[in-house]
Formats: sequence, structure tokens, C-alpha cells
Amino acid sequence: MVECEEIKANVQKHRQNLRHSKEELNRLNQAIQRLTVESCKPERAKDPPALQGEGASGSAKGKLAWLEAALHQAKQDMVQQLREYQELMIVKLGLDFEIATYRKLLEGEESR
Repeated sequence: MVECEEIKANVQKHRQNLRHSKEELNRLNQAIQRLTVESCKPERAKDPPALQGEGASGSAKGKLAWLEAALHQAKQDMVQQLREYQELMIVKLGLDFEIATYRKLLEGEESR
């Protein structure tokens, strides 16, 4: 029973980690979209002063490259967490099967 509770806690923890990774991935996607839209605008007057001038395209490209790398890393993390979650679910199903088997054995013993 203690192992089952530990597994449930681990599954809950991994679900929460997966949820956080998805939220971070969504934030990064929005930032990439925002940077892409900003770099496509013909009018640069509304850009912050740090992004104006000749270095602006390099700075924006650098930020875009960084965000793309972060997005790639977040995707890799999400894939890894999904694999771990699937492994945990397999273990959980095995434990559920064992619990059901022992429960039937106990019920059989009690009925004698």
C-alpha cells in the first residue's frame, strides 16, 4: 500500500511537471510569434530603443535564436517527462493488477 501511495505521488508530481512544461512551452511559442511579427513589421518606430537601429535585427535574431533553442529544449524536456509518465503508468497498471489479484485471494480466503 505504501508503494502504491508513493507511485500515486510520483505520478501526480510528473503530471504537474508536465503541466508546467506545457505552460512554459506555450509562453515560449507566444514570445517567438511576437518576435516574428515584430521583425516582419515595416514600421520600426514602436520598437523599444534597444531594438532600434542597425543592431536591432542582430539583437532580435539573437533573441529569436535563444527562444528557439529554449523551445527546442522545452520540447525535449516534455518528451522526456512524457516517457517517464508512460513508464510510471505501466508500473501503476502492474501494481493495480497485483492488488486486484491479492484482493481476490484474500476474498477467497475469507469466504472459506
